[in-house]
Amino acid sequence: MENNVQAESSIKEQAAVPDSQPMNEPVTKKPYWDTRDFVFAAMVSAGLLVVASVIIPLTLPLRIPGLTNAVNGLFGSFLIVIGLARLRKPGSLILITGVYALICLMISPIIFGFILFGGLVGEIICTLVFKGYRGKAAPVAGAVLYEMGMFPAAMALSFFFLPERYSNIAWWVFIVAEIAIFTTSLIGGLLGLKVAKELAKAGKLRLED
Repeated sequence: MENNVQAESSIKEQAAVPDSQPMNEPVTKKPYWDTRDFVFAAMVSAGLLVVASVIIPLTLPLRIPGLTNAVNGLFGSFLIVIGLARLRKPGSLILITGVYALICLMISPIIFGFILFGGLVGEIICTLVFKGYRGKAAPVAGAVLYEMGMFPAAMALSFFFLPERYSNIAWWVFIVAEIAIFTTSLIGGLLGLKVAKELAKAGKLRLED
């Protein structure tokens, strides 16, 4: 009888002790973009701004349609591919180009417009086709589509605001310009992909899961 009483008392004491690891402990949800992602996107955007600041004054006075975009595409796609290879998630291209566009908004709303347009074109297509920027093809495709998407938007705005400069140019010139932009941005994107892989192997570039 005494043993039964002691056993019941022991069971009650164990029931009164709270579990040290609750089963329904709340789990903190990781944000889609963290601080490192925003900082890295800003760094890539700053690099794009530096490249454009050097190339545009050298090429724009020549008034050759697509020349600025073709030259800029070589270096811009290089940086964008490294950024996309690092971030990988859907929305990475619009994050980078969106930050870049906001920076350029302080310079000109026209520049803001065609940068954002190019970013949206590349982002929509890559999200639908690749579901993000993993692998080899998606980052390069995103960078190329961005560079190619900017040119028609820039030309449309130029026709609207500066019709006397571009109204007498033959239509085939724009096709040649897009081919040149595709070629240079593809080369820059492939070089960026190679550099991103080497940086990742050396532990200098942390790739997102």
